[in-house]
Parts: sequence; C-alpha cells; structure tokens
Amino acid sequence: MLLKKSLIILCCLFSSTAIAERWFEVEVLVFKQRPAPYLQEDFSLKKPAIEDKNTLDLLTPLYTEQAMQACIDGDTRFEKRSFTDSLVNSKQQSGVCDNSIDYLKSYEHLPVTPIVAAQDTMQQTYLLAPTQLQFNSQRQALERKGLTPLLHTGWRFEGASKSRAPSMHLIAGEHIKSAEPSAPSYANPDFISLVNSQDSFFNAPKEPTMKWELDGLFKIHLRHYLYITANFDISQKHDSGEIEAARFSQFRRVISEEIHYFDHPRMGMIVQIRKFKH
Repeated sequence: MLLKKSLIILCCLFSSTAIAERWFEVEVLVFKQRPAPYLQEDFSLKKPAIEDKNTLDLLTPLYTEQAMQACIDGDTRFEKRSFTDSLVNSKQQSGVCDNSIDYLKSYEHLPVTPIVAAQDTMQQTYLLAPTQLQFNSQRQALERKGLTPLLHTGWRFEGASKSRAPSMHLIAGEHIKSAEPSAPSYANPDFISLVNSQDSFFNAPKEPTMKWELDGLFKIHLRHYLYITANFDISQKHDSGEIEAARFSQFRRVISEEIHYFDHPRMGMIVQIRKFKH
C-alpha cells in the first residue's frame, strides 16, 4: 500500500514538472493595411482603455536603456537646453543622461525589430534576437506589396494557464502627438474675459497627449490547447489634428508550429507559436 502511494506521488510530481517545463516561442509580425476608400466602419466611437492586471512589458525598458546609451554617446536628441529655452520653460531638465529624462519621448518612430542579444535559457520570459526570427520571407513579401511592417519581434515563455499567463505589452510605430494646446487669446480686453481665463496665465501649459501608432496587449495561455487574446489600439492622426484609434480585439485557439493570420481593416498580424525544447 505504501509503495502504491509513493508511486502515485512520484507520478504527480513528474507530471507537474513536465507541465512546468513546457516552453514555447512566439513570433509576431504586425503590418499596416492599405487605406480602404470604401471602408464603412466607424472608428470614431470612444472605447475603454485596454487593461489587464497581469502585464509584462519588455519593450519599454529595452528602448529606455538603448536611448540612455545613445544619450551617453552624445546623441543630438539629448542636447542641453539653451539659455533662452530655460527662460521660456522653467521646468527642470537635467543636462546629464540620468533617470530624470523620459527616454521614450525621444523616439519619433520605434524600431520595427527590437535589437537584443540571443539567449537560449528557460528561466524567465525574454525577447528573441533578430537572428532567431523566421518570418524574413513573409516580411519581404509584405514590403514588395507596399505594406509597411510596424512590429516584427518574438519572445520565449513558459506555457501557463489563463489566470497565470501575463499579457505582453506591445508598442510600435510612430509616436503620435495631439495638437499643441492653444495659447490664451488677448484680443478681448474685457475684464470678465480676463478673470475667466486667469488659469491660462498662472498654470503651466499642458503637454500634448502622446500615443504610439500600435499599443496594446498580446496574451497566450495554455489549456490543453494554445489560445491567443490580442487587444490593440491602432491610432492615426488626421489633418485636423484629431487622433483616431481603431480597436483590434481577437481571441483564437491556435496550433503550435502553424502560421496564423489575423485580419483587421487597419492592420494585419502573422503569428506562429513554436515548441521550445520539448
């Protein structure tokens, strides 16, 4: 009886260990669709922000670190302000390359493929190096058709349940800025007008709102099968200065090693999940 219980415990331990070591890698290629002149969909409706309690962001720290190194190397994006600038804007800004700088704001356009060193471990989720990506022919085919890639990356991760699996935060494309807030008008000298606009005199002007062309969450969870949940905002700026965001939301069961295509009027996405060391 004791031997039977021991065998059951060993089997359970072996089974849990095997599940814990089920690692995968995913490759994602996102591209912009051509404008459709007869598109009838209305993207002007406001939607709630994309949120998830369990998110993982590998891109923001990477781009921040790379921009900081560029600052140290003397990149002109991080030149010290002139004396005139300091008079106009009293906000403190360090002349050295430290954490006081918002390095993400230095990017007008994010790299299509994040540059990282190749790894081959199974300890924590990490990005794939460009040499480890396999969608080169697909990307070239898209570019030949005149389609613009926004993001081409991938990462290795441990298979996990829906409650445990994190959502990867992905950003890509152009840094879209809203119209600059207009300066107060002094054309009307009426006393009431001056009183009503006193906040404009004494409050510092608000910084313009910034959005990435692609911003959202990409989640993979494992429950007998692999499942992808993708929620993105694809933003564009109109001639009027208004920023319009279209929501991409798709949920799909997928099979490892197969290439899957996700379609949307504003973007397309090619995904492949591959088994890693099992």
